[in-house]
Amino acid sequence: MYIKKYLINHYGCLKLIIVFLYFVIGVVMSSKINAQPLMIAHAGGGIDGKMYTNSIEALNSNYAKGFRYFEIDFSWTSDHHLVCLHDWGKRFKLNFGYKTKQPLSLRKFQELLNRQDKSHPCTLETLSAWVIAHPESTIITDVKYNNIDAIKLIVNQFPELSKNLIPQFYQPSEYKILKELGFKQLIWILYQFEGKKSSIEYYANKMELFAISMRTSQAKKRWAQELINSHHTVFTYTVNKPKTFNKLVKKYGVKGIYTDFLGSDPINNDN
Repeated sequence: MYIKKYLINHYGCLKLIIVFLYFVIGVVMSSKINAQPLMIAHAGGGIDGKMYTNSIEALNSNYAKGFRYFEIDFSWTSDHHLVCLHDWGKRFKLNFGYKTKQPLSLRKFQELLNRQDKSHPCTLETLSAWVIAHPESTIITDVKYNNIDAIKLIVNQFPELSKNLIPQFYQPSEYKILKELGFKQLIWILYQFEGKKSSIEYYANKMELFAISMRTSQAKKRWAQELINSHHTVFTYTVNKPKTFNKLVKKYGVKGIYTDFLGSDPINNDN
């Protein structure tokens, strides 16, 4: 009788433990599925159906929608200044309506801005002023050429802007230089990486990174999933479809999304 009573009591405890474990696992899985990834407004975010404007108007519009992280493209002018522009080809024409055979000077670029009615791509001066007026914002850089020179120029000439900056870098050799410049948060973006994909985790393990950024197709690869399983934070670009967003976040474990047109909180559909 004693043994039977003992077993009944302990069986009841065991059931309670199992129920509790199911509850805990359910909460954990639910929080994982519903976790909001970091949403980044790509090229300042889309505005009026347009992408890649890198404009003050786009920053204002998407800040009002709840974005606080903004990826901005930077290109060099002919006189070695930086302006917020993806390139001097297709995207220049998108913003200004005509083609240019070569980069303009900063003065010529500013003259074009003065003639614009709606869209005004940033200069470092206007971007710095905007960041000072929006201290909760963070700018993520994308400089296609001479990246380190660009970041040094911003640090030296626009220190207030650099306080709200997360530089992206392309080769592992750039990491140490940027850390020595005082940046605590850095993103390694892979589209210019010259090494083998099999070496990415090796380098990543030697760095303290805010994230590793890659194309959406890359996030599904085995090597990228191994990064995620090793607790590296992975961001992907550029995502504008809710179905793609959900798959990347819920199935593949992506923690950050660059977007033109998704809202700042797609999971809760606040926009």
